[in-house]
Amino acid sequence: MLSATPLKRLSPATATAVVGFAMLAATGTDPAQAVNLKTFNISGDFAPAALDGSVGLPVNLANAFFNGTYTVDVDQLPASSSFVDLKSWTVNLVKNNTVLRTLSNSLAGNTAYIQENILAFSDAGLLTKQNNNLYSLELDFDSNFTGTGSSNDGKLLDNSDLGSVKSSGLTAVTFVKSEPVPEPQTFAGIVVVTTIGLSLKRKQKA
Repeated sequence: MLSATPLKRLSPATATAVVGFAMLAATGTDPAQAVNLKTFNISGDFAPAALDGSVGLPVNLANAFFNGTYTVDVDQLPASSSFVDLKSWTVNLVKNNTVLRTLSNSLAGNTAYIQENILAFSDAGLLTKQNNNLYSLELDFDSNFTGTGSSNDGKLLDNSDLGSVKSSGLTAVTFVKSEPVPEPQTFAGIVVVTTIGLSLKRKQKA
């Protein structure tokens, strides 16, 4: 039986989502199948220093950044009252060109969702006994968030010290941006326009 005690320092939304997804994993129940999938790029920066008293990962992420992609059923957005789980995601936490952690649907104990204006990626391995991690990257956007937007509000919350790994605290996110991955035809259009532009320049020079 899962205990909610290790979630006492996580936000209520994250605590609810982590427990819910952990229960789904335990029972083998699959979330609803997505029908209109769209992939987004996500990137952002962490603050120059972690919250006083933090240790481990939050401290190491000072002046670091994150980037990656996620896929979600956009027909379920905005998620006004329910949790909309992401179909797939990979987000790297990077410092000095070194990936410190990766949050991904391919890793045991990882979950991700959108709820109201919050986009969150979590590693709840401590609850599912997959690893000693219990941390969450929570990104706050404007209301009616549908995958596209930017913000100066977010945080990395860590509770892993409740396991055997001493890492806990909070690091603020100072900037985050989420935007759709360009469709293939968009790339083709950019190439065509660029080619035409270069051709015209050559003709002008001639």
